[in-house]
Amino acid sequence: MSEQNPNFYLARVALVAQPTQNALRAYSAVTGTWASLTVPVDTGDTFLLGGNTALVAQPVQNVLRAFSAITGTWVSLTVPVDTGDTFLVDTNVALVAQPTQNALRAFSAITGTFASLGVAVDTGDTFLVDTSVALVAQPTQNALRGFSAHTGAWTSLVVAVDTGDTFRVSGNVALVVQPTQNALRAFSAITGGPWDSLVVPVDTGDTFLVGTNVALVAQPTQNELRAYSAVTGTWASLGVAVDTGDTFLVGGNTAFVAQPTRNALRAFSAITGAWTSLTVPVDPGDLFLVGSDA
Repeated sequence: MSEQNPNFYLARVALVAQPTQNALRAYSAVTGTWASLTVPVDTGDTFLLGGNTALVAQPVQNVLRAFSAITGTWVSLTVPVDTGDTFLVDTNVALVAQPTQNALRAFSAITGTFASLGVAVDTGDTFLVDTSVALVAQPTQNALRGFSAHTGAWTSLVVAVDTGDTFRVSGNVALVVQPTQNALRAFSAITGGPWDSLVVPVDTGDTFLVGTNVALVAQPTQNELRAYSAVTGTWASLGVAVDTGDTFLVGGNTAFVAQPTRNALRAFSAITGAWTSLTVPVDPGDLFLVGSDA
């Protein structure tokens, strides 16, 4: 799951819209070829690019069109496109939220397909997209919905969504922190399977960090370090003291914790899903680096 994998992470698409030619043309650096469509190009069309994905919304045509640089092909949906629709694109995923249609639609550049949900879309919904994951939190529906570009499918949870919930997405992981529920919930775009939830106290002063394939939660009042791996789709916890002055870093597949008062260095691997610790002095002036692809 290298971040340098050209098929999944780096920008590999170019889009050309030509109104006088009635043409949409897209170039894939993955396939090294152009794919063209002879279709009307109108004033008011929306064009979005995200790494391996191009999204074109055409209200006059009532069409959503998406191009995948990975497959090198266009996919179209004949659906109403309305004022008030929300469009988000990032790397391998395009999200379309359509209140007047009661629809959530997501396109995966990896599978080259759209996946649609006929659900209510309401004011106050939260939409987040990053790399290969989309997160939709819907308070009025009491629902959390996650989309995986790897599987090309949605997964939903019927849970309370409250004011004060924290939502984070990065790379292949979505993290939901819910103080009123005493819950930590995480979704992995890699496994695309069920959500992984922990019923644990969530306190003021907790620290939440999310990287490509890892989420880190540090909880001083619980004396806990918790990490989630998007690769394994599981949590791993350590019952250790968390102190003022601790350093927390996440990047790529690694979560790193330096604890001067404990004389400890701790690292979590999203690939193995396990922690490893060293009892060593941690001194002023120590340098801590975590590579994005570590």
